Amino acid sequence: MDSKRLAMAFGLSAAILILWTVLFPAPKPAPRAAAPPKATAAAPASPTAAAAAAAVPDVAAAPGSVVPVPPVVAAEPRFVSVRNGALTLQLSNRGGEVVSARLSRFLGHEGAPLELVRRDAPFAGRTLVLDPVDPFLARAAAALHETTVEEGRAETVVRFRYREADGQGITRTYTVGTGYLVGLKVEREGPGSRAVGVVLGPGMGNPTKEELENRYTKPGSGVSLTASRSVSRKAKDGLEEPLPLGTGLIAAGLEDNYFLSAFLPGARESLMLRPVSLVARPSAAAGGVPAAAPEPLVETEVVVSGAGVVETGVYFGPKDIEVLRSVRAGMEKIIDYGWFAIVVSPLLWLLKQFHAAIPNWGVAIILATIVIKIVLFPLTWKQLVSMKKMSSLQPKIEAIRLKWSPKLKSDPQARVKMNEETMALYRTEKVNPAGGCLPLLLQMPILIAFYNLLSHAIDLRHAPFALWIQDLSAKDPYYVTPILMTLTMWLQQQMMPATGDAMTKKVMGFLPLVFGFMFKDMPSGLVLYWLVQNVLSIAQQLLLERYTDLGMRPKAKKA
Repeated sequence: MDSKRLAMAFGLSAAILILWTVLFPAPKPAPRAAAPPKATAAAPASPTAAAAAAAVPDVAAAPGSVVPVPPVVAAEPRFVSVRNGALTLQLSNRGGEVVSARLSRFLGHEGAPLELVRRDAPFAGRTLVLDPVDPFLARAAAALHETTVEEGRAETVVRFRYREADGQGITRTYTVGTGYLVGLKVEREGPGSRAVGVVLGPGMGNPTKEELENRYTKPGSGVSLTASRSVSRKAKDGLEEPLPLGTGLIAAGLEDNYFLSAFLPGARESLMLRPVSLVARPSAAAGGVPAAAPEPLVETEVVVSGAGVVETGVYFGPKDIEVLRSVRAGMEKIIDYGWFAIVVSPLLWLLKQFHAAIPNWGVAIILATIVIKIVLFPLTWKQLVSMKKMSSLQPKIEAIRLKWSPKLKSDPQARVKMNEETMALYRTEKVNPAGGCLPLLLQMPILIAFYNLLSHAIDLRHAPFALWIQDLSAKDPYYVTPILMTLTMWLQQQMMPATGDAMTKKVMGFLPLVFGFMFKDMPSGLVLYWLVQNVLSIAQQLLLERYTDLGMRPKAKKA
């Protein structure tokens, strides 16, 4: 019995030991570090063997290393031209940039289709360049990309592709339809940063020296339009540091008075205005002596950026209300018609109606001026009535001044009493001293609206009139119309009844000269409007003086 119990105890103990070993195994000993191999002199490898070894990828490379891939790069430069009825784009496979954007329906100063890519020195003559802030994008912008072109009935697709051996690559796709809008998609691939940036500009168009010096033009200004239809402008000489615009914009780009180059981004793309300093090469003066270095040019460029992919529209075209509205809702707000934009729309409509009947914008301006004069005739009549009554009251007003003038220095209340007596005279005679100013005040919004219309309406750009005036949107080259405007304005003032003292007459006498100086560099169409306005006012004055009781009293007949 004892032996049986002992055997059972040994068996149970062995079972417990075996089970413990299975459930709780002992830790394995750490492997011993292998001793480094001793340096041995190796036989030099043959060039053939070395090349073969280099060609075979190292499959046992350390984790995180980049496996080389076949590069994608073009062997030679190539240009692709895409044309529709409105726009002609020329694309280069060097970076996939745009080297020309010509508007077929508008002519430049040289008589050729208008070019929106800035080409004059020191500009590089290209736009939509990859942002060189990123090192890879800088290399890709200078490299030759493989090019594919797919031509369809409604659109043409041009694709540029570039890739380096480490896997970093970029694909740019242009989609050109039938209008002024171009689709642009830029995709970045490979390890590392995925940032994508594309630059529009710097500068826009090729303005003449006169346009650059004219304070009424603004070539190359930055403009942005938010989702709330708020427009922000930044003159190129007013941008001192990069200005982030954020995301969710309707458009952001560069403009002059009549044309626009702009990004129409998606919801995720971010935009920024950035100043650029360009330095032209100094030219040699007479005798081979180097001339003084020119002042650096400060221009504006627009940068659209995103993470991995940038997808945006690019607009190259006129600032035409209907065209902009059809491209993207709200874009017509980019046209700067100023505070009196509500007056511009009916005025432009009226001009278009006359131009449809008589295809000359100068004649349309003259006819529109006549209509405006007829519409304002009741106010002009009240102005003349008020001025005549004021003229007849001048002796009484002068008597009041003579009465109180000696007391003005000694009595502080003398001037108040003189003004009260004068106003009492106006009430008695039922005369409004400000009645003669109302028509002039109403003329000012129309005048400003005409100026904004001529400065920004694409319909009147380079519109000829007659004789020496071949561009109603530019100044009169011989200053004939500003001189005639000044003379007619002076003659009109001389015909008006005298309603003030001698000092007021002198001030009013200088007013035509002030207007003439202000108008000398303004669009000739605006000067034409004011000139016709003066001539009509003179004719109206003569008719009213002759056929109404507002005229001067007839002289007594001699016995």
